[in-house]
Amino acid sequence: MKVLLIRGNPRKTGLTQQVTDRFLKGVLASGADVTDVDAVALAIEPCTGCYTCWAATPGHCIHDDAMKDLLPVVRAADVIVFSTPVNYYAMSGSLKTFIERLFPFFAPGIERSARGYFRNRCRYPADFGRKKLITIVVGSLRHLDTFGPVNETFRLIADSLDMQIGGQLTRPESYLLQFTRSKPKTVRLIEQAFVDAGMQAGTTGCLSAQTMEQAAQSLSVDDRHFETYSNIYWDRAIRMGAAANLASLRECISREPAILMREMARSVDPKATARVRAVIQMDFPDQDLHYRLTVDRGQCDIREQPTPEPDLRITCNASVWVDFMLGQLDLHEALRGRQIVVEGDKALFTRLGRFFPPPS
Repeated sequence: MKVLLIRGNPRKTGLTQQVTDRFLKGVLASGADVTDVDAVALAIEPCTGCYTCWAATPGHCIHDDAMKDLLPVVRAADVIVFSTPVNYYAMSGSLKTFIERLFPFFAPGIERSARGYFRNRCRYPADFGRKKLITIVVGSLRHLDTFGPVNETFRLIADSLDMQIGGQLTRPESYLLQFTRSKPKTVRLIEQAFVDAGMQAGTTGCLSAQTMEQAAQSLSVDDRHFETYSNIYWDRAIRMGAAANLASLRECISREPAILMREMARSVDPKATARVRAVIQMDFPDQDLHYRLTVDRGQCDIREQPTPEPDLRITCNASVWVDFMLGQLDLHEALRGRQIVVEGDKALFTRLGRFFPPPS
């Protein structure tokens, strides 16, 4: 199986690069013959619509650049993979320039496509009719409808050349992939989905519906959480300024108490708390943060506010509680050293681990 991967992401330390690298890992593991092309780095001219490749030198572009050697690679591939961030509901400019330079694969004349649309004639129908097109699109927004325009564009491109759609990987909420400690299991499942997709691309050229669904799995439980987490992320990124990069942001966000506390509340065990009614106050004086968790028979509501007389009050530095939540702190030592101060219902405190299991 010959797989041609065309990357359209300008930023090489970004999240499109990361998920595409995982996809590539799977393709390589399948034993397929892979050509990995960075469309952004290619020194190619844009298509000028001169029709030289139709009228003067059929099948050959007027530009003498890197595409001259790549067009035969495209024609020979069994599977073509386009990878791009979503920019204004569309693919990146670099990838679009690459695709427009495939114009020599068309020929004069009008015909109907498999979907019934008028199109220019395909110059090499036997070659392209057997190809599979797989796409990887990555963006920051939550709803899959946001990715509809770019995914439909790719489907139309495939239809115009008689290619079959082998699968479309869509990764919404891209920067939430950095919430590796507040969403550890879900992030691992998503990352593995891209590896599995690469394996499938390299063996059959077709992605399973289950793999595509897993790759697109939401990291926020609802719109309210998505909006809150996104705003926290960008607030921290702006605070870091020039020092912000994916590695530093990942470390910062993974230890962000505002997110971890909300995930703690969201992960409340309805069975363990079925008969519990209590108010738990978390005070982090070093950051002037105060969280009120109201547990009410299987549900938990969290608010950023102080509470005068809670059933249980826990006071400590934010970093201490983060270490505790991440399993990096000996609780007994912290209590003895008064790094964590507990007031009120201490029996309630001993049951917190049952009430709030680790987030997934």
